[in-house]
Amino acid sequence: MLSRLWLFCFLAFLTSQANATNIAELKAIQKLPNNELKLRSFGQIDTASLTDQIVACEYYVSFTDVLSNMGQIDEAKKILQDELDFPTYEYSHINRARLFKKLADIQYHNDEYDIARETIKNAINHFRKSDSIELLTGAISRQASIELRTSNYQKGLDIVRAYHKNNKEKFSKKNLSSIYYFYGRAYDHLGDFQTALEYKLKGYQIITTLEVSDNKMASTLYGIADSYNKIGEHQLSYKKFHEALALDRKTDNKQDIAHSLSKLSKQAYKIRMYDVGIKHAKEAIDVFDSIGNRRNVAWSTHNMALNYAGKGNLEKALSLEESNLSFLKKTEKDYHLKTSVWNHLGELNLAIDNPNKALSYAKQAFEIGDLETLKGRRQTSLSIMHRAYSKMKKFENAYLIQNKLLELQSIAHRENYANRLAFLKNTIEAKEKEQKLAEKEQENLLISNALAQQQNQQMVFIILFVVFVSFTLIIYIKIRQNRVLEQQQRLHLNKLLEQRNQLFSQIAHDLSNPVTIASLHIEAMQHEIIECKPENLSKISEKLTDLNHLVKDLAGLAKLETSNFTLTTQETDLNKFVSDIHDELATQTSEQKLTVGSNEFNETFAHIDPFRVKQLIANLYSNAKKYTYKNGEIDVHFAACERYFKITVQDSAPSVPKEHLGQIFDHLFRVPNMSNTETPGHGIGLSIVRQIVDLHQGEINASESELGGLKIEVDLPLK
Repeated sequence: MLSRLWLFCFLAFLTSQANATNIAELKAIQKLPNNELKLRSFGQIDTASLTDQIVACEYYVSFTDVLSNMGQIDEAKKILQDELDFPTYEYSHINRARLFKKLADIQYHNDEYDIARETIKNAINHFRKSDSIELLTGAISRQASIELRTSNYQKGLDIVRAYHKNNKEKFSKKNLSSIYYFYGRAYDHLGDFQTALEYKLKGYQIITTLEVSDNKMASTLYGIADSYNKIGEHQLSYKKFHEALALDRKTDNKQDIAHSLSKLSKQAYKIRMYDVGIKHAKEAIDVFDSIGNRRNVAWSTHNMALNYAGKGNLEKALSLEESNLSFLKKTEKDYHLKTSVWNHLGELNLAIDNPNKALSYAKQAFEIGDLETLKGRRQTSLSIMHRAYSKMKKFENAYLIQNKLLELQSIAHRENYANRLAFLKNTIEAKEKEQKLAEKEQENLLISNALAQQQNQQMVFIILFVVFVSFTLIIYIKIRQNRVLEQQQRLHLNKLLEQRNQLFSQIAHDLSNPVTIASLHIEAMQHEIIECKPENLSKISEKLTDLNHLVKDLAGLAKLETSNFTLTTQETDLNKFVSDIHDELATQTSEQKLTVGSNEFNETFAHIDPFRVKQLIANLYSNAKKYTYKNGEIDVHFAACERYFKITVQDSAPSVPKEHLGQIFDHLFRVPNMSNTETPGHGIGLSIVRQIVDLHQGEINASESELGGLKIEVDLPLK
């Protein structure tokens, strides 16, 4: 009763004091219990009374959000577009970006992907100028989501990966949870469902520690439920979608309510709760229809058809799916929806003994979309085509289709097996579980192959000649490929031998040079031609030191080539480790100015091999000393963030030409224009560095230094 009285007083106040609009009042409207009240309240506001650009931006974003949720899409888009074209205020970059972002969101949710793609670019440009990493992250995620919706899955993933790599030091926990959630969606589309679920659960773990909106929590639960569905955990999936729906009803967001209902309908079908599934689908259709979202009306209709088919009412299911065909003709892509509807129509027509129609629908589903990301649906299409040809007694066609199906099943099995092995590294329990699943799938595949072979034996005699010609052609191609491979291996071996001969020739020269000079000095002292003074002894010591370096390089080369290069990792205190490195470098004589520095470490321990990492730093420092002019500069810097221990070594001139930066870590590679320096290398030191980095599963990059020489950056994982 008190809440109703408060609401009445608030609306009365707003009606009489429309010219007193401020952020507090707008926030109060957003907290009203449903969209109808919000719409009435926003409608009472005179836009001329908006006090400044911040209030105006908040008003237009909030008002159009409510309009779009109520299905008044065109009005919402017009209000935003008018405000962008003829702004009430001279908006700052961040407020103008928010208007563009809201317009792009509305276009995206109503399947206007091409225009949404251009709108979000404008939002991103303004967000970049405003330096708001949190809002920029949301815009980048929307840009990438548009690519997912238009089946450009890898492009969408690459957009977020690049943004993540360039800005990970700036991310808050909330930003990181959004990035993880997007990765989950992207890997879903790419068919790597285990990795998708892993990322979504990571994001969920983060947001449970934060104060997030009901809408954010609902979106996260929705994504997790979707991944449980894709790995076959349908009961868990249904439960999570139900939790998401409860939160969606609290926010009164019609788009989200309808999406959750549609997904619940699909899960109800998979756990054979057909009447419940039909009920969910009907409500989803009503909500989507009320907001003018025709695409998702089609999806919900498809889900309803699945449930009717599950009940055995094939006529009703067929009628529902055929009602979707007119909409599918108008859409250019939307491959997932099209393949789902066409494959189901194929199954239904097979069930009512109409193989010609079934074949037509299955062919349409098989031939559309991205071959890499619709493999499961393509297998379904091939299965329908095989059964249709068999019913039509076209056994030769059925045999060819069966071979294609077996090929796709084998590829899918290998890929799924590889994905599981990668995922199972996280826990022993998961590994055991997935191994059992993989073995079961292997057994099922063998059984399927055996059954397929029994079916194929009936058609072998009809197409024996074709099989013979195909087999002969494969053997011929294989022989040609082996010859080409042998020739390539021979050329590679000759190149390696040539490099080795050049290396030994250079090393023989470099070994003889210090030995000759040292022996001449010793003989001169023995015959008292020169005195046995410290400076003369120092010259001998320098040559012996050069000789020692060459021997160490040869030892490193031997280890690299005998695969005897291993790690002994341990939990290492980074503060003490860096202090030891500083002391060791400080004791070495150098003709260049040496600077050793570090940031304050966010993480103080790393799981590394301290001996090998010291060897890595020594090699980088030695390389810098060799190729830096006298009186030049060498800078060694250390840092540790949430995931990596970073080592940076850079020096002053001379630098490495850009065209050789990608080769300096190759085994036995030497930069051509530096081969005549006083201290030529042998292409070993930096290859050892890369070997150490690879064994740590880290990253190494070479670039031009701000000091004028070479800059090498090493990232070693902390765990």
